[in-house]
Amino acid sequence: MTVKEVKLKQLPPADEDLAIDAGFDSLQELREDIARRLIEIEEERIEADFRQAALDAAVAGSRVPITSELVKARAREMWERMLHTLSHRGISRESYTQIVGRTEQEILTELEPDAELALRREAVLTAVVAAEGISPSEEELLQAATPTAEREGVAPEKVLEDLRGGGRLEEVREELAARRAVELIAAAAKPIPPAQAKAREQLWTPEKVGEQAGAAGGAGRLWTPSDTGSAS
Repeated sequence: MTVKEVKLKQLPPADEDLAIDAGFDSLQELREDIARRLIEIEEERIEADFRQAALDAAVAGSRVPITSELVKARAREMWERMLHTLSHRGISRESYTQIVGRTEQEILTELEPDAELALRREAVLTAVVAAEGISPSEEELLQAATPTAEREGVAPEKVLEDLRGGGRLEEVREELAARRAVELIAAAAKPIPPAQAKAREQLWTPEKVGEQAGAAGGAGRLWTPSDTGSAS
């Protein structure tokens, strides 16, 4: 490798001129705007993490029969999607396996836990959608199509028409319904402080349940957030 040029980005000083160039009246106003946007981003991340945790808690408490054939098929699908993404970066199947130092079969085996979790999530969401009768309205479809319409400079109705013509409108309906289902699950979940959750995980784990049940000669019971008493 031959280094032909090295550049260093020179940042402007954080002063009133910078604030004015950015469209603010003062540096303090600029700082407050940045702080507000950072807080909003962090709040959105926390909300997304909470929704995901609520969904996974529902998945953990469900009984979803998943065959090994389904898991292997989903792992293969995930692998093919990954390869498709890599191909746009100029990385072939053979190059990637050489880079990671694993065979394709080893990669597929590593993907199986994620594939099984994805299938279980989908099954739970499908059940919630059916039980709650969730069906996105035309207005919701138009709202979902608005960002794409703005990027392409067309009306949202045109985006929906193209999706319908391409046979993809049902996929959008299913995705919106799944989002609504996740929101319902998250709304029903009761958050607890991190310190409290950590303490309860240390006191009451599935492994300890089995040990205690065996020692007592009876069945153990998992603690859940709805329990108000002691885990013991």
